[in-house]
Amino acid sequence: MSRTSRTLTALALGLALASGTAAVAAAAEPDQLAQRKALYESQLEQNLQARDQLAQRRALYESQLEQNLTNAQPVAEDQHDRLLGALKAGQAARTQAAVGQLRAGERNLDPVPVATIAPQPVPAADGIDPLAVLLLGLAVGAAATATWTAASR
Repeated sequence: MSRTSRTLTALALGLALASGTAAVAAAAEPDQLAQRKALYESQLEQNLQARDQLAQRRALYESQLEQNLTNAQPVAEDQHDRLLGALKAGQAARTQAAVGQLRAGERNLDPVPVATIAPQPVPAADGIDPLAVLLLGLAVGAAATATWTAASR
């Protein structure tokens, strides 16, 4: 078999396979569309039913809430409510007293004494000679400089 005949045979087989696949796909497409449409319609109906049930539940809840509000008994004041009321009254009294003091201070025009706090110097440690510390620092610096210079050459 020559190269041309093998190429034509492979081309014919490929064309036959492609046309068969296209025919099957075209035949199956309307079935898929019908199935998708049926699924969409069933989901739409389920969503509508769920929405109706939700609306019914909401109406029932609102009617029960309204009924409960009309039949509600007045709430008795308990110990915590009295404690909170006393705390609020105490806070209001303290606020009123502070406002009174502020107003009294506004009427008093005497200068207010100013207190300045200066930082305290740090005391030197006992038994350490500052000159010895300075000489030790210079010696360590000189040794570090000599080491650096020797290492960089």
